[in-house]
Amino acid sequence: RQAPPSLLLRRRLSSLAALSTAISIAVSAGLSTMLLLCFPLALVSLSAPRDEVSFDFGWRFTTGLSTHPAQSDEPPPASADPGLHPAEAQTGYDDSGWAEVQLPHDGLIAAAASSAACRDGCSGKSYIPRHVLWYRKAFTLPAEWAGSLLFLDFEGSFRKTTVWLDGELLAAHDCGYTPFRVRLDNATSLRRRLGSGDSAHTIAVFVDPDNGDEGARSHGSGWWYEGGGLYRSVALLRVPPLHIERDGLFAYSNLSWYASGDMEEEGEQEGEQPSGGVLHASAAVANAGSSAQTICVAFSLSPPGGGRLLAAASTAAVSVPPGGRATVSLALSVAEPEVWSAASPHLYTVHAAVMQSGCASSSSSSASASSS
Repeated sequence: RQAPPSLLLRRRLSSLAALSTAISIAVSAGLSTMLLLCFPLALVSLSAPRDEVSFDFGWRFTTGLSTHPAQSDEPPPASADPGLHPAEAQTGYDDSGWAEVQLPHDGLIAAAASSAACRDGCSGKSYIPRHVLWYRKAFTLPAEWAGSLLFLDFEGSFRKTTVWLDGELLAAHDCGYTPFRVRLDNATSLRRRLGSGDSAHTIAVFVDPDNGDEGARSHGSGWWYEGGGLYRSVALLRVPPLHIERDGLFAYSNLSWYASGDMEEEGEQEGEQPSGGVLHASAAVANAGSSAQTICVAFSLSPPGGGRLLAAASTAAVSVPPGGRATVSLALSVAEPEVWSAASPHLYTVHAAVMQSGCASSSSSSASASSS
């Protein structure tokens, strides 16, 4: 039996008194505009930590519907819609006979090839029928997570995916090649039970791997074998109400180059060292709370390989309205930055931390706020 998420933290972020959220990205100084990577960084307050939990383990899996079990030598049913309140999505459903799987998982590949079920070949002429798929997972949330925003991040599911929590329909996603996020904390059962102690919940995911227009009898859009199911990882994310939005940190750089006669000019001079660089960084901060919050964002820049900070500054203070967002930005200057190349892939790291105290004015910063 899987331990509760509080014991499975991929990264439990450490404490820093004034900070609410932080994100780090790696930025190449050698390109004028580049956003390379976005991931959580250990700079948050202990009272409102940001937690990410692997959701790859402890899943139960089956093929077909409870009303129409999958048969190896029969094609999928013409109508594969489970409805709004399927039995498989309810908390009391008995899934003890389902297979135990972990993610990433292809729900089709284990099926036997069948010319009877796939008279035209199916799935890139693999003769593997595209039966519908079910996943279920029981998990427990700690009581101290009450008041936080909770999300499930699906990195990939092929193809049409529907998600329920404790029998309540939460979301649907149609594309089999893009990640998607499902919010959990606004679900009725979670809001009612989380604040009264550790609460047990069940997530149910229905996946129809068909990719055509005629229901589950169609053979998919690709001439290759596309697979089906939760083929990438899933993570449970907890963030405080005041936080940097998903993909909300952006940075790009401009470089100045030494020229003959020690004159500076814009543009790359092969084989020469740039005289300086300016990093333009911005962060989108969301406020899911019920009152306006005054914040600023502290940006800092670390050199390739880590070590002492090359530059650091805070934006001017800005008020983020309840249910709204604010985008703040500033510029950091660096002398003689190392340029990225395939032979010397130097990467700098930008840190951004949301602060609710100690904000100072910055002449090089800008901010805008809006309500959603």
